[in-house]
Amino acid sequence: MRVARSAVAALFIFGVPGSAAASPVWQQEESATPVEAGALVTDRPDATESPETVGRGRLQLETGYTFASLGEADVHSVGEFLLRIGVLDENVELRLGFNSYTLIRGGESNGSGFQNFGIGAKFRLLAGGGVGHLRPTVALLVGTSIPTGSEEIEARTARPEARLAAAWELSEVVSVSSNVAWSSVKEDELDERHDVWGFTLALGYGISERWGAYLEYFGVYPVGERDPENFVNTGLTYLINNDLQLDGRVGYGLDGRSDDLFIGLGTAIRW
Repeated sequence: MRVARSAVAALFIFGVPGSAAASPVWQQEESATPVEAGALVTDRPDATESPETVGRGRLQLETGYTFASLGEADVHSVGEFLLRIGVLDENVELRLGFNSYTLIRGGESNGSGFQNFGIGAKFRLLAGGGVGHLRPTVALLVGTSIPTGSEEIEARTARPEARLAAAWELSEVVSVSSNVAWSSVKEDELDERHDVWGFTLALGYGISERWGAYLEYFGVYPVGERDPENFVNTGLTYLINNDLQLDGRVGYGLDGRSDDLFIGLGTAIRW
């Protein structure tokens, strides 16, 4: 979103094409063989993408709503659609980000419309060694936005990105996950492209067989003269059944802007 902070900061906050949930370890363990449809592992509500895939022949739809106060602008983002499709084998998934209808109000930043469509893929490169093992589960995610959105909301340029996702199971109920992300950003047709790096670190905790929680830091580091942006957020997940989950999150900025705040709700369903 070019009218309310940097494009990549918006990517992390609003999930383009999707945000990763630091799922409780008991979920990640059961999903080690996704073809057998273990417990649900989602890529929301936090910014850290999970290295797990949905499994061959399966569909998983993740969606949500976020309100954010960013600078002088209040932003409502409805949709956040990410369709994850299991293809080829349990280590590969196709990702389609139909994304959000966004309403922006405040200061000079007024506009509404749809964000850009996104397409990508996740490749699980390494299966973890299990609880307490030093070997993480690792995946590579690649994708790009396609300039189909409203000119009031997004620049009419593609935004390719890649990220490396890793997760460790520290115990039966505690996990740590992290992403290193790169994106090539052109926030306006007249701007030159610049590289932006991102980093996330999330601690997940399985409260019970249905409830999970996470605490996360994520940062956005543009190359050049642009300032970095840093955020923390926390949230809860509630597993209604093996294929349906609800989530909520709240976060704020660490760069001295007291009005940098975002709150979101969402759900994920698998077939």
